[in-house]
Amino acid sequence: WESGSFARFVRNENWHGARPIIDEIFFRFVPDDASQVAALQNGEGDLGTFIAYSDVPTLQDAGIGIVTQPSGYNEGWFFFLGDETIPGHPALQDVRVRQAIAMAIDRETLNQDLLLGLTKPPATIWDSLPAYVSPDITPWAYDPDAANALLDEAGWVDTNGDGVRDKDGEELVLVHGTTTREIRQDGQAVAQQQLADVGIQLELQSFDSNVFFASYAEGGPPYTGELDIAQWSDAPFFPDPDHYYWLCDQIPTDEAPDGGNFQRICDEELDALFQTQTTQTNVEERQATFHQISQIMHDQVYWLGMWEDPDVWAVNPRLQNVTFSGATPLYTIAEWDISE
Repeated sequence: WESGSFARFVRNENWHGARPIIDEIFFRFVPDDASQVAALQNGEGDLGTFIAYSDVPTLQDAGIGIVTQPSGYNEGWFFFLGDETIPGHPALQDVRVRQAIAMAIDRETLNQDLLLGLTKPPATIWDSLPAYVSPDITPWAYDPDAANALLDEAGWVDTNGDGVRDKDGEELVLVHGTTTREIRQDGQAVAQQQLADVGIQLELQSFDSNVFFASYAEGGPPYTGELDIAQWSDAPFFPDPDHYYWLCDQIPTDEAPDGGNFQRICDEELDALFQTQTTQTNVEERQATFHQISQIMHDQVYWLGMWEDPDVWAVNPRLQNVTFSGATPLYTIAEWDISE
């Protein structure tokens, strides 16, 4: 291992199982996406990972195969509802506004255009766990007319003709924040335009990951009310669907700053179901509980899935018998082969 340069592994001749096929595995650490793409294009590399979607066509044109593998993670929007301690935007307190937002964004087309059809919008944060996906959920469809009708019903209308809805003197201007990852910023731009079409102004912010993911005690933007909507890729306790984000007792305070419920959502029905599933050992009963959880979270739009976030691999055709896993990516590496 040479720090910052490479790591080299050779076959263990004392391995008790079948003899691995490849003599040596050489991992080169590259400084940026462009360096990785260049190495794959000119044949210096056989395998690349964390491929940017914008680089996929270039690699495919060079004859490099693209493989996506579910990772357990899904990209989504987390809505900050706030509470008495840290108030949120009043519009987001109304489920009709959150539902309107869900219907105002063409997530299917976004997945086709920006993510090249390699992904699709997830209905729940545990869509990568098929055993727990509710068969009864109908994902929010793109329907700006229905979104406009809901916003009108909720009392958010454009009274001053500036193109932005308002109510009781409050403009429907929401702050959306995410990291500097390119695909996220591209998605922000699409969402900003589509929400503007229904009278919602989206102000965009982006942060370095170490700032964005800072804790409540450190003043992380999702925790402080600085953002009305925060976007990133997350998963439950993969491969188990349990999650603590939405428990009432996980709302952080100055006395207990480690709580993960940064949205400050306290839904007693949802909380009780999350508590119940931790006690259930019967698989069918636990599935039924998660179906109820999924329905509430979908209907209330506490989380809105934007795209599945698989691991994206680039594979040189000479590398044979390659399979991946979202949990242990190189689990079959002893069976890989190289065709000269």
